[in-house]
Amino acid sequence: MPSGSFDLDLVNRVTAGAVGEAGKRTFYLQMRAGSNLISVTVEKEQLRTLTERLQEVFTRVSVPPAGKLPNMALEEPIRPVWRVGFMTLTYSQEEKRFEVSLVELVEEGAEPATGHFEANLPQMQALAAPQRASLTRWPGTSPLLMARPNGCCCARDVSRPEA
Repeated sequence: MPSGSFDLDLVNRVTAGAVGEAGKRTFYLQMRAGSNLISVTVEKEQLRTLTERLQEVFTRVSVPPAGKLPNMALEEPIRPVWRVGFMTLTYSQEEKRFEVSLVELVEEGAEPATGHFEANLPQMQALAAPQRASLTRWPGTSPLLMARPNGCCCARDVSRPEA
């Protein structure tokens, strides 16, 4: 595995957010598993699409109403291990868990780092809830993450132009 790769089972926390002034913000997806805090940089369109796809899953499968939302602020220190180029999202109705796989954005020919984590339904409901309101205000959309009929979502590689 390239350095910077990670594989986390069920995380204690997953959140996303932005740092910086409007127009110059950097967006992050952040996971905590025990004492491990991992941040990756994402494009705002990737984050928006992720939350939209989560909302789609919530409308397609039987999910209880979201409970009280935890504090969703990014944790310090925010030190991203790499920038995400590709992500997939799957949901297991049986286990009520999401599996998220991430692949680093790299130059062609370079071996990317990979990341994987699992999150439970309430964690992903919390991730989608606060982001949804702010993300829908941003202009433009990019189909970086697409839902499949079985509830699985698949992202396209943002490092390569669409055919």
